[in-house]
Amino acid sequence: MTVIIILILNACAVHAQAPKSLSLADIKTYAVANNFGVKAETAKVDEAKAQTQVSRAPFYPKLSAVTGPEIQSDANKRSTETLGYLEGKWNIFRGAADRLNVEIGQLNQSIAESNLKRAQFELELAVEDLFYRYLALSTKLQHFGEALETNDRHRGYIRKKRQSGMASQADTMEFELRDSFLKSEINVITQDREEARIGLIRLMGPNVTAFEPQGALPHMHLKIPLSKFLSQINSTSELVKASSLKSAVGSIGQKAARSGWLPAVDLETRYGRLQQGIAPELEGPAFYGTLLLKWEFFSGFETTGKILEAKARASQFENEFRQRLLTAMSDAEISYGRLKSIEERVHVEERNEANAAIYYKSVLEEYRRGIKNGADLKIAEDTLLQSHLRASDFKYKFLSDKIQLEKAIGLFIETKVHAESGA
Repeated sequence: MTVIIILILNACAVHAQAPKSLSLADIKTYAVANNFGVKAETAKVDEAKAQTQVSRAPFYPKLSAVTGPEIQSDANKRSTETLGYLEGKWNIFRGAADRLNVEIGQLNQSIAESNLKRAQFELELAVEDLFYRYLALSTKLQHFGEALETNDRHRGYIRKKRQSGMASQADTMEFELRDSFLKSEINVITQDREEARIGLIRLMGPNVTAFEPQGALPHMHLKIPLSKFLSQINSTSELVKASSLKSAVGSIGQKAARSGWLPAVDLETRYGRLQQGIAPELEGPAFYGTLLLKWEFFSGFETTGKILEAKARASQFENEFRQRLLTAMSDAEISYGRLKSIEERVHVEERNEANAAIYYKSVLEEYRRGIKNGADLKIAEDTLLQSHLRASDFKYKFLSDKIQLEKAIGLFIETKVHAESGA
C-alpha cells in the first residue's frame, strides 16, 4: 500500500492530467513526422534539388535586355545616344565541366536523400532506446514496489515476535533500514523514468501532450545469422551509402578540375540600337554575333592546383568510405556477439528468478516455524529482488545492443519474442 501511495504522488507531481498511453509504433510515427532534426534534413534535400537545377543552367542560353545612354565626346563635339538591344549568351563548351557539375549535383542530392533516411532511421532507434529504457525502469519500479510491500509484511512479523520476546531491536532496525533504502531507490528510479519520458517528448517535436509509453519489456531472440547482416551493409547502411556517394563525387571532381586545360567556346549575339563602336556604319536596329574560342595556356598554375586539390579530396572521401565500411562491419560483429551472449544470460537470470522465488518461500516458511531468523529472511528477500532486477537489466541490455547492431547495419533486424515473456 505504501508504494502505491508513493507512485501516485510522484505521478501527480509531474502530470496534472491523466496521461495518454502510446505504443512504440505510435511514438515513432509522431516523431518522424514532427522532429525538427528530420525537418532540417528534409530542407537539405530540397536545397540539394535546387542546387542540381542550378547546375543545369549553363546548358541554356541567357537572354537579357540592355538600355541606357551612350555618351561620346572629343575636342570638337559631344554626342549622346540611347542604346537599347536584346543580348543573348550561350556557353557551348567548357571542357565537360558543366556536365560533370550536373553529375556532382545529382550525387549531392542522393547524399542528402540518404542523410534524410539515416536521420529518420536513427530517430526511430533513439525513440526505441528511450522507450525500452522507460519500460525497464517501470519494471524496476514494480519490483521495488513489491519488495517494499514484502518488507512491510516482514516488519509486521518482527514487531509481533519482539512483543513476545523472540526478536531484538536490531532485528527491527534491519527492516526499518531496508524500508528507507527501498523508498530512496523508488524515488531515484521514478526520476530516471521521468527523464526517459522527457527524452521521448524532446524527440517527438512540439505540441506533445502528457503521455505514458505503453507496453511490457520483451524478452527477444535473434532470427538472422551474422553473415547475412555483413553481406547487406553496403546496401542497407545509409551512412556507408552516403560515404560511397561522396567518394564518387570526389572522383568526378577530379575530372571536372582537369577540364580547366580544355578550351571554352561561347556564342554571343545582340540585336537593337548597339554601341557605336560595335556597328558605327549601321543606322537603326542592327545585329551583332560572335563565336568566341578561349584557350588559357597559362593561369599561374591555378588549374594544376585545382587538380591536386580535387585529387586529395577524392582520396579523402575514398578512405573515409573504406573506414566507415570497416567500422560498420566491426561494430556489427561486436554487437551481434554481445547479443548472442546476452540471450543465454537472460535465460539463466529467468531461471534464477524462479529459484530465488522458491528459496524465499522456503526461508519464509522456516522463519515462521522459528528455524530461520530475521537476517535470513532479509537475505532471501534481497536475493529475490536482485534476481528480478538482473533479469530485467539483461532484457534491456539485449534490446539496447540490438539497437546498436541495427545502427551499424542500417536496418531493423528481425527478432522473435520469447514465449515465456508474455509480450
